[in-house]
Amino acid sequence: MNLTERYALIRRRFDRRSSQYSRNPITHWIGHSELAALSSMIPVPSQTDKNTVLDFGCGTGRVTEVLLELGYCVTGYDISPQMLDQARRTIKENANVIFTSDPHELRGSWPLIVSLGVLDYYPDTTPLWQEWRHLLSSEGILLVTAPNAHSPHARLYALLSRFTCQAYTTTLDKLISTAQSEGFVNLGAQTVFPRYAWGHTIVAGFRLKNP
Repeated sequence: MNLTERYALIRRRFDRRSSQYSRNPITHWIGHSELAALSSMIPVPSQTDKNTVLDFGCGTGRVTEVLLELGYCVTGYDISPQMLDQARRTIKENANVIFTSDPHELRGSWPLIVSLGVLDYYPDTTPLWQEWRHLLSSEGILLVTAPNAHSPHARLYALLSRFTCQAYTTTLDKLISTAQSEGFVNLGAQTVFPRYAWGHTIVAGFRLKNP
């Protein structure tokens, strides 16, 4: 399956699941730990600059809500229009957020990119790292999550995901290695749910290597 076909598959699967996604108790249960970890790694917004952030793969807007509460101006991007409709219903009218499924609207240089639950669905994540490399500013920060291959919970999640949208686990070493091969430097990482080496989710920060 090529990348275009995978995008189409993921879009169809999440369009189909969009109305139930926010009501999934497991999503909320694990997501609470993931959001807490991401929040601890998100920089405090500047008091002088316009604090723009790209929520890449925003889904129903869970991360978008956190970013808005922190004072950021958010662009929420997702390839599933139905998930974006759910996000708009959740966030309602807010001048500090834009939702889009058009990748051309992402052009620019982003000082902060947050991507929760996107790496999950790609057996080869290289194209995502390549896209983030083009979108991130030279001093910017990229925060990502991925299912931890050392976690029994994450392995079960990957096994059961074949009935919804196939997910794939990874290790922190592999995550960092792939990122480094595409020009990124790791800023730190943690595992959550629970906060041990066998926690369900890897939460990691990256920046671009110096030229």
